[in-house]
Amino acid sequence: MVLAQTIEPLPKTMSGRWTAVVPGGRTFSDTFSVVLEVPGGTGPLTGRLTLRGVTCGAVDEPLSGTWDGTELRMESRVHPNVNALRANGECGTGRVTFNLTRKPGRTTFDGESLRDAAPTPSQITLAPSP
Repeated sequence: MVLAQTIEPLPKTMSGRWTAVVPGGRTFSDTFSVVLEVPGGTGPLTGRLTLRGVTCGAVDEPLSGTWDGTELRMESRVHPNVNALRANGECGTGRVTFNLTRKPGRTTFDGESLRDAAPTPSQITLAPSP
């Protein structure tokens, strides 16, 4: 007999940290948040991304993605001079993708993000917000 595993729905709001180690060994880390428009079961999703970056960032930028019960994939955009520590950053197209997983029995997501024009992927931790 096979027992079906219940898939936990996504929370409406989540926040986390990104960490990147760039060529030369410097480490950068900061915060980001996701607000989903209609949280729920598996399938397509939409929402908003706010990300504080070194050279590129986002404030309530539209995001889209999918949730299959284990993998959370999201895509959005970041821009120079928006929620960034340094002015006039090189953001390429600004496309940023997140590939995260949530292990059974956990509420946090772990994985990485990759931004167009970034030298390396960022390591991501994302958790439900209170």
